[in-house]
Amino acid sequence: GIMSNIIEIIEETAEWIAVSKPAGLSVHNDEDGYNLLSILKDQLECTLHAAHRLDQPTSGVMLLGKNPKSTTILQEALTTATKEYTAILRGVMKSDNGSWNKALTNKGEGFRNPQGRKADRIPAQTFYRTIRSNQYFTMVNLTLGTGRQHQIRKHAALAKHQVLGDTRYGDRRYNMMIAKRYSFNELCLCASKIEVTLDGVPRCFEAPLPKSWSALI
Repeated sequence: GIMSNIIEIIEETAEWIAVSKPAGLSVHNDEDGYNLLSILKDQLECTLHAAHRLDQPTSGVMLLGKNPKSTTILQEALTTATKEYTAILRGVMKSDNGSWNKALTNKGEGFRNPQGRKADRIPAQTFYRTIRSNQYFTMVNLTLGTGRQHQIRKHAALAKHQVLGDTRYGDRRYNMMIAKRYSFNELCLCASKIEVTLDGVPRCFEAPLPKSWSALI
C-alpha cells in the first residue's frame, strides 16, 4: 500500500519504467509534494516523467519515461495501445458482456449528473466483460472505445452498477454501508493491463489487483 512507500516495479529499462501505482496516490499533485513521482525519485534516484494519466483513486499500470525523449516515444506508442481495466461493480450484471454507450462530457462531473450538461456531451463507449460475480458484486474487465474523463466511473454509475468505493459518482449511503461492512473505502478500479509496441516489440505490462479486493469477491 501507500504507507510502505515502496512502489512495485513491473519492468524497467535504461529509457523507461512500468510501475504498479497504488490506489489513492496522486501521480503528480503538488500540494504536499507527496506523490508517485516524488516517491519513485527517492526510490530510484532518478527523475521520471509520466507518459499518461491515471486518476488518484485508480490503481494500476503506469508508464514513465526517464528522459523527455523516451517520454515522448511512450506517449506516441500509447495512442495505439490496448488498455484494460478491472473493476468491482455494485450488483449483478444482467449480461456477461456488452457496452455502455451514453454520451459524456470530457470533464469531472458530480453525483447528481454524471453525464454533465447536454450541450457538452460527446460520444463515449465502454466495453465490459464479466470475470466473476457473487450475489452482491460483479468483477468486470473493461476496455475503452473512447477516453473521456472518469469515463468508466460515469458509465458504471449511469448503468446503476457503480464502481465500488466511488465517492464521486456513487451512492453515498451505499458507500458508507460497504465501508462499514467490509472496512473498505478504496475505489475498486485498476488499470490492470497495457499492451503496447515499443521499439517494434509488442509488450504487455500487468499490475496485480489490490489485495484488499479479495475481501469482497
